[in-house]
Amino acid sequence: MQRVLLVAVAVVGATFSAGSALAQDWSGPYAGVMAGNFSTTEHTVDTVGTAAFRTLTPNSAPTQLKPTIDGITYGIVLGNNFSGEGPFVWGFEVDFAGGGDSTAASFSGAPVGTVAPTGLTTSASKEYGMRASLRGRLGASFNDRIFVYGTGGLAIAQVETKAAVAVNGAPTLLWAGGNSENLTGWAIGVGAEVRILDGAVLRGEYIYTDLGKGTVTAAGNAAVRLNPALNGIDYSARTDYKGGEVRAGLLFTY
Repeated sequence: MQRVLLVAVAVVGATFSAGSALAQDWSGPYAGVMAGNFSTTEHTVDTVGTAAFRTLTPNSAPTQLKPTIDGITYGIVLGNNFSGEGPFVWGFEVDFAGGGDSTAASFSGAPVGTVAPTGLTTSASKEYGMRASLRGRLGASFNDRIFVYGTGGLAIAQVETKAAVAVNGAPTLLWAGGNSENLTGWAIGVGAEVRILDGAVLRGEYIYTDLGKGTVTAAGNAAVRLNPALNGIDYSARTDYKGGEVRAGLLFTY
């Protein structure tokens, strides 16, 4: 029995000692590059007004349009890890990213009396510019090569929402608008890292970001303003900017 207890104590002691050493192996600053694939989970651009536009005639404008944002992303990441007793590691990091392709959506609506006898075509698009996040990380190292973590924090991005309405058969009558703005929100995710060489780490992670809503108003051009039936009638829409990104990275530790 004493022998069994001694072996158990030795195993527990070795485990905590190894955990502390492993955590120490992951501490310190790092920097690297990343690439991934972004996909929006919210595709809809909702027609919200103006009230005068929505009352032109039923079904002349869509309730929703569904443009998409997806495609290859790229960026850089900087961070620092800290460790204490045991296998746990915590830290913070900041990343800067770009990329992702935008595809517009359109809708051809019902005729609007003599103003637009062949109907209106409404289109919208949404896209990201530069994005960044500042996040905390908390995880555990299982051996000297593998580290898993959860992450969350602040996200910010430049976004641009565009909308246009054209009178079918009368291209001179046009509403158009774009709104570029900086949105802030939150990001959360999980990931894992594998040490491939001394000072070099491969990472895989999934990050979900919610930046809130973007808005746009498409104002009528001069031809619209000169038409008494249309003067003062504009198109307004809003959309959510949120989605997930699967990405891989190559990090260098110092």
